[in-house]
Amino acid sequence: MKSAIKHSEGLIREIEVEIPVETVEATFAEFYQKYRKELKIPGFRPGKAPLSVIKSKFSEAINEDVLDELIRSSFPKVIKELNLDVASRPTFPSHELNERSPLKYTALIEVMPVVEKVNYEGLELPIDEIKVLDPEVDAVIEHFRNQNAEIKIVDRPAGEKDILKLDLKKLEDPSNILKGEEFHDNEVDLASSLTVKEFREGLIGLKAGDEKEIAVNYPADYSDDRFAGKSLKYLCKVVSVSEKILPEISDSFAKMVTSIETMLELKLKIREDIKKQKEIEHNKWERNQISRQIVEKNQILVPEGMIQNYLDSMVEDYKKNYKLSDESVVREHYRPVAIEAIKWHLLSNRLAEQEKIEVLPTDTENWINGFAERYRMEIDKAKEILSKSGRIQEIRDTISEDKIFDFLLSKVAYIPFDKTEETVQAKGPNEENKEL
Repeated sequence: MKSAIKHSEGLIREIEVEIPVETVEATFAEFYQKYRKELKIPGFRPGKAPLSVIKSKFSEAINEDVLDELIRSSFPKVIKELNLDVASRPTFPSHELNERSPLKYTALIEVMPVVEKVNYEGLELPIDEIKVLDPEVDAVIEHFRNQNAEIKIVDRPAGEKDILKLDLKKLEDPSNILKGEEFHDNEVDLASSLTVKEFREGLIGLKAGDEKEIAVNYPADYSDDRFAGKSLKYLCKVVSVSEKILPEISDSFAKMVTSIETMLELKLKIREDIKKQKEIEHNKWERNQISRQIVEKNQILVPEGMIQNYLDSMVEDYKKNYKLSDESVVREHYRPVAIEAIKWHLLSNRLAEQEKIEVLPTDTENWINGFAERYRMEIDKAKEILSKSGRIQEIRDTISEDKIFDFLLSKVAYIPFDKTEETVQAKGPNEENKEL
């Protein structure tokens, strides 16, 4: 067998392969016998049909089978002989197949980019002190108060913090979104940011028994896809107006919403929780910045096949969570994300090899021990659960990524915020925007 790379462009390799006539003839003979033995041909006993009959009736199918078999058996050897690191499935655009001649075929294949060395010099992040402000703590307390508020029906016009119960009648629905004409006992919280602006503004001042026509223009990012970007008009009849009676802030309130004894302790706990969440978010942000800088410092090509595989997965995930009318929109939107994510994946793997960053058995063991402790189970039980769920490799990948980022963060120069203004404005390759 002969093989050679005839043309290279970017990551594409055009390969010409020639298989000797002896192999071609032997493969044809094998399939002739296979067809003669397995097929029932009228007028002949099984396995006794003349070869001429087999050829005349099944030549096209036999040619396809022979070609498939010769390519299937030869191409892995070609890849090995030419020492190619394959990135995607090959295509075979042309071939010349005759029973008494060598088979010549052309293959097109993408290879992985060669990364000699990952450059991580000059990584920078801004100095950033994580602070928790009093209004942030107060907002959490107000949330607790609203969760534990007493709801009381009142006989007065609605204010901006009241809750209304409405009977709605559909007046205009150009997109035919709602199946039905009337909808009873709808609760509308005028203080909630999730309530559309037209209801929050248009219902103030109404009392039980009042009616009002309200046209609603739902925003494009509205949580219910059916209504997003659409306009409807309703006749709203107020069934009742209720007010929230918030509990007083006191030690008794702290005991009511948590097991904490005093408001001081509750505030300290809230502050601690907010700080932990900010630290998690900040760590994620720093990782995005680092991965973006690494990708910028190490320009590499990305195999198109890997991009399409990533987008295929993205489309499937999107379909599970959203109504998808045009797949091409998702693919176009996420293509830059796919390219950056794949670049980071390739570079981080190469960096791990370069710097000998490894996941040791003790690393996995410690992770599983922590998992068992969090869920209060025996170590052996935790191992059994994780093994059956197929998560062991996922755990190893997580540990590896943590080690890679720990290594890179140890190389970072922390500088005043204003000097990294451009850095902090950009998105990292792992950041995704679900809003299309």
